[in-house]
Amino acid sequence: MQKHLTDSTASYPGGISTGHRLLKIPYGSYAGRVALLLQSSSALIKLTYADYPYKTWSTPTTVINDTGDYPFDAVMDDNGNIYLAYTLGSNNDLVMRKLSFLDGSWSVGSLVTIYNTDDNYFPSLCLESTDRLWVGWSRLSGGQYYINAKYSDDWGVNWAGGASSPGDTLSSGANAAYAKLVNMADYIYAVYSDGGTKIYYRRKQHYVALWDSESEIFTGSNLDENFDVTPSGDNRIGVVWDDGEIKFKEFDGSIWSGVIVVDTNGGLFPQVKYIENVPYLVYILASGSGQNNVVYSYLNNNSFSTPIILDQSKTELAKTFCYDLSTASFEDLSLAASDSTASDIYHSDSSAIFKDSSDALYLGLEEKFHYLKVILGTAGVGGNVNWQYFDGNEWISFVPSGGSWHFSDSDKGLLLWDDIFSVPEGWQKNSVNGTEMFWIKVTVTTTFTTGPVGTQISTVPDIKAVVLMER
Repeated sequence: MQKHLTDSTASYPGGISTGHRLLKIPYGSYAGRVALLLQSSSALIKLTYADYPYKTWSTPTTVINDTGDYPFDAVMDDNGNIYLAYTLGSNNDLVMRKLSFLDGSWSVGSLVTIYNTDDNYFPSLCLESTDRLWVGWSRLSGGQYYINAKYSDDWGVNWAGGASSPGDTLSSGANAAYAKLVNMADYIYAVYSDGGTKIYYRRKQHYVALWDSESEIFTGSNLDENFDVTPSGDNRIGVVWDDGEIKFKEFDGSIWSGVIVVDTNGGLFPQVKYIENVPYLVYILASGSGQNNVVYSYLNNNSFSTPIILDQSKTELAKTFCYDLSTASFEDLSLAASDSTASDIYHSDSSAIFKDSSDALYLGLEEKFHYLKVILGTAGVGGNVNWQYFDGNEWISFVPSGGSWHFSDSDKGLLLWDDIFSVPEGWQKNSVNGTEMFWIKVTVTTTFTTGPVGTQISTVPDIKAVVLMER
């Protein structure tokens, strides 16, 4: 279920696919507590946390106030301590801070510089099973991006070679490069997209000085930060990426599988997680103008399932009825509301969704919902509407969380309530025109001089990023 935590003005409010932001304490009296790190502005990173069943979250508090406006990364150790790597805002150094966990709260440690030369972006942190802390990142030097990696054996207090050392350079220069480091069996793996045309990997056995030679995973085009890599519990590595299509490969430590095309429509923010050693892919799929949904697919008998919407309250409306008072008639515009055909949502008697006082629009779904996406072919002029839900006895008026809106904009994303937890508990199903659902009723209170005509109405928000929980 969706929970509104805070707003963000950062350029990357959700980071990138490869980053860790949602972390769960594994052991001790606070086991199961989830910490979320989020960038609320160009300079601030905040932390909020929740305990099971994760309905109530703490007020986000600032833990970093000197970051650049670029994605950060974080990992958590077995004691709940968080290690956070980021680009320093003043000079683009690669730095980190430890957030120490004690008695249920986190305290922020001093700034540690990992590398203080060149410009440094998109860090990826990884813990070896031997407790060595690794960071990989994108280093900009001489107009070219390189993937670099270095380690610390004292939980980030000191880094190999000191702050002036770039560590190991893993790639040749390119116009773009993004990496993720993961630990599997006896190896650290660095998987990276390079120059928009290739995905490579290199690996290094624990406590062996040299990395293996660069090996190719995939060659194509439009390869950027939209990829992810995760190890399974039985020592396989899954890699997912988007190059106009969602694709997947798997490595068993010796052999790579063939490329599996999961979704020919492509998607953003693809991520992979193994559940009982089955790879699940989660990504953002466009479903209309300004409408992006989170979907998932899983491997079943050597092929991936048809993408499934993660939250069934964010979908096409099940029913859309327009009611005209003058003829006391309903018209079912459900098909028209679900497609993108221009200006096809209107009652035949008024040639509008509604126009005169007491005309109404009914929006129904089997699930409670809190958001509407409304695209109009003709915006309404001069009228006012009242918003209502049914509480089991009567229609209850409310002002949408997103503010009063009277179908006066041609493209509107409207929060009815801040999130699904804010939806009134008393909202009940009821029967409208012979159909029982959760209904939102929108009634004209002041006659429109120009009635609005619709193109599409759904409950699908414009999701920009998705974060999966670690562990």
